[in-house]
Parts: sequence; C-alpha cells; structure tokens
Amino acid sequence: MSDDRTFEPEILRGTSDQLMIAIAEVGTLERRKRLVSPSEPEFPDLAREVRVAAERVLELSRAEEVTAQKVTRESGGAGMPPIERIHPAKELARILEEWRAVEQRLLAAPAGSDEAEALAREFEALRQRYADALAERTGHG
Repeated sequence: MSDDRTFEPEILRGTSDQLMIAIAEVGTLERRKRLVSPSEPEFPDLAREVRVAAERVLELSRAEEVTAQKVTRESGGAGMPPIERIHPAKELARILEEWRAVEQRLLAAPAGSDEAEALAREFEALRQRYADALAERTGHG
C-alpha cells in the first residue's frame, strides 16, 4: 500500500468538489452572458469565459476519471465511502465556503459590472487556491 492510498479519498472529494463548482461556474457565466446583448462589446469576452470554464470542467472530469480508475484498479475502492460522505480537510472546507459565497454574490451581480468582474476574478483565485491546497495536501502539486 503506497502513501498515495492515504490521500485517495481526499483526491476524489477534492476533484469532485472542484468539478461541481466548475460546472456551477459555467452556468453562472452562461446566465451572465444571456443577459448581455450580442451587440455589446463584452459579449465575445463572456462567450470566451464560458468556453474556458467549460474546458476546465472537461479537465477536471478527466482527472476524476483517472483517479477513479486507479482506485478501482488498485483496491476496487474497498473500504472507501461514497464521495459525498468523504469530508474535506478543514482548510479545503474553508476555501469551499468562501468559493460558494463568492459564487452566490456573482450570480446576483449585474452582468458586465465592475462588481461582477471583480467577483469573477475572486472566484477564479479561490478555484486556484483550492487546487493548490489540495495538491499540497496530497503531494500531487
């Protein structure tokens, strides 16, 4: 049994959390884009943001699939609870709380506003902070 096995539940939970938030981000960005006329200068930028966020969903989906295959191949997932019952580490849980709060504020912000742009940057920074913290905890960084 390798040291990696100790972190498999955390990796699965962390990747799943990131995936769920990335999916929500795509929805948030798409809703923002739908409120902007295609004649507005920010419309193409919003469309690009949607694409970039959707690509991130695909990357995270692939990472989760690789981890799932590894866990199944090595142990059949024996003894591991469903992802929903795996609790994230405290520092990851705190980042998730912040991330979800920013997401809610972003949903409420007027599309194209300075507030929305600042929240989008904060959302992305929290996403990166979570990914970095997970990589640091699991030694996969």
